[in-house]
Amino acid sequence: MRRLGIYITAFLFITMSSCESSNAADFKESINQSERRAFEIILGKKGSGEKKLNCLAKDDFKGALTAVDQQSKEFDILIGDIKKLSTQGIPKGEPLKTASLEYYQSLKELHVFDRKEIEQEALLRTLKNNELKNTQNNLIVLARQKKMLYNAVYEKEALLHTATQNFDAANGF
Repeated sequence: MRRLGIYITAFLFITMSSCESSNAADFKESINQSERRAFEIILGKKGSGEKKLNCLAKDDFKGALTAVDQQSKEFDILIGDIKKLSTQGIPKGEPLKTASLEYYQSLKELHVFDRKEIEQEALLRTLKNNELKNTQNNLIVLARQKKMLYNAVYEKEALLHTATQNFDAANGF
């Protein structure tokens, strides 16, 4: 009878441990899927980032702005999906979720910032002399602001990398 109790306890412990590992593995897969989705948004062959670049190559500023709007919506969906992920009972899950949210939010800000540059480029095509010089100066200011956004993305990526390593170590990946 005593052995039966030990076996039942061991069985329950193993079952509960495997459920937690399964939850952690599912969570990790969802985070990895988010990374693949972000890649498709930015660099995918038929993604909105590719559409934006194609439009800019043709001087189709209106089309490029539409593509930027599409990117923004796609990032909003991605971020919303990450927010819905449960981290309950997953060691180091919450820090990884937070780092992921911050990283993808900063990526969104960087790529949606293109809107300002595209608008300035479109404006450049219509201006002359003094107005042209002011608009060119605005482009320089925008380039500096974009550099800061890139720096923010790099910082968030480093935090995401650290959170991923901590999550992997805590969950035996």
